Amino acid sequence: MKTFLARLNALILLCMFVVTVLTVVFRSVLGIPASWSEDLAQLTFILLVFVGAASVMEDEGHIAISTIFDRFGDRGQRIIRVLGRLLILPFLVLFVRGAWDNMMFNWEVELGTVEWIRIGHIYLALVVSGAIMIYYTLVNIVRDVRGTYQCSERSNSSV
Repeated sequence: MKTFLARLNALILLCMFVVTVLTVVFRSVLGIPASWSEDLAQLTFILLVFVGAASVMEDEGHIAISTIFDRFGDRGQRIIRVLGRLLILPFLVLFVRGAWDNMMFNWEVELGTVEWIRIGHIYLALVVSGAIMIYYTLVNIVRDVRGTYQCSERSNSSV
């Protein structure tokens, strides 16, 4: 799934780049204001952030300050990682629940300048990325409890 998410993120980044270039071309070269391109650039940025956040959740590649964490032994680090993930889970569940409620409420609401995109579609992306983050968090808890979790180089380095 991580490879799929990385490729999806690359595609979203490409779309964001193309839309941003089109915005510049329409405004500067053609002299035509294209408000739809600004909305699509914002949408692709939102997707880029949340799909990216979901993709780095498996190897816990998010930024971390680990100066105190690194002072503990392997067993202490495992306990702290499990406790940290257990603290993250309620936030992720609330995040998904809130995104779900907003998705249902805004499913038929059109994006102002791009009528074929609904606001609910944006919230659907948040629901899916949040569900993936919950999945990876639960998988990492199970791996740590079993003692099979492997820290990657990125998640094991201090910031």
